[in-house]
Parts: sequence; structure tokens; C-alpha cells
Amino acid sequence: MKKTLLIGLTAFIGFVMPVKAQLQKGTKYVAATINFNGSHLAIDNLSSPGDTKYNTFNLNPSFQFGKFVSENKMIGIGIGTNLIFQKVKDTYSGQESEYMNNSLRYNISPYIRHYKSLSPKWAVFLNSSVVLSYIHFKSTYNGEPRKTDGYSAGLQLTPGISYWITPRFALETDLNFLSLAAGYQQYPTSKSLYFNSAVTTNLTSYFSVRASWYLQKN
Repeated sequence: MKKTLLIGLTAFIGFVMPVKAQLQKGTKYVAATINFNGSHLAIDNLSSPGDTKYNTFNLNPSFQFGKFVSENKMIGIGIGTNLIFQKVKDTYSGQESEYMNNSLRYNISPYIRHYKSLSPKWAVFLNSSVVLSYIHFKSTYNGEPRKTDGYSAGLQLTPGISYWITPRFALETDLNFLSLAAGYQQYPTSKSLYFNSAVTTNLTSYFSVRASWYLQKN
């Protein structure tokens, strides 16, 4: 009931209040996103006396700050982390083995964003960013730890859509399935160049919803 009332109140405010996208020079921008997911998988090996259990949890908080330097044009910076926790446990003929893999990625992304207003409430944008990352891996197999560090640098283009609920608050989504990215990754034992066109089978990777505040002095 509370959820229904909240959704109804949000829709009512967005309908009755005069809303105009705040895309003027001098407007400040603050946004936040938190994505998380996890899974558990248990496999019983019918052909052998054993079983395997997989556990995975991902957490991806990120924040963006920016300022409009001219109408419809913003510059800013994004910061965030990607945390991945994985655990695999095998049991075979009464003997157990355990593998754990944790990774932590720190991201910093200077960006330029261009908006195109479609109506007082709707706008599309194109985000051009430089993505710099530091990655730390830690794995453990039966109590034996191993650590690895690496980094990556690249360029990314991502289109998106903004919808203003109030003059200062908007919900945004990055259209990740239309994004392009290219860059370089280096680890102690490998170096690679990458190019991604964001083709994915993960539905949550197609869109990412972000809460955004557009702050302008009256």
C-alpha cells in the first residue's frame, strides 16, 4: 500500500507541477547510482560422488558531479567502484576444496555531456568520457592467497535519456546497449587492447537508472 501511494504521489507531482529541464549555463549537477546483484548455484554431479556450489555478489556504487559551461553543455567528473565477490566450493568423495576470488576496481571518469531538449520534461544526451581504472584482485585457493594489480584507460561514448520529475530532480538512464568503448588494459602477466560495442545478454547492462539533481541559483 505504501509503495502504491509513493508511486502515485510521484506521478501526481510530475503531472501537476510545471517542470522545465534545467540546462542553463551555471547549473550544477549531482547524480548517484547503486547497482547490485548476486547469484547462488548448486550442482549435484550425478556421474561422480561430489557436488559444486557457486556464490557471486556484485556491488557498483557511482557518483557524478558536473556544471553547465554553456546551454546544453556540461563538463564533470564521475567516480565509482566495482566490487565482485566469488566463492566456489567443491566436494568430492568427502574431500573439500574452496576457491575465493575478490576484485575491487576504482574508476574516475572526466566527461563532457551534450544535451538535446525534446520537451520541458524530456531530453536526450551524449556522454563522452575518459575512463581510468585501477584494479586489485585477490584470490585464495584452499587458504593460499594470491594478489594481482592492474590498470586500464579508455574512451567511452554513451547516449542517454533524462526525465524531469521536478525542476531540480530527474531520473536518467544510460542506453548502454548503444555505447562504444575502446581502451588499453595491463596486468603483470598480460597487456591488451579492447573495443566494446556493448552487445550483452544481461538485461541490467542495457540500462542503468540514475537519480540526478540539477541545482541552479534563483
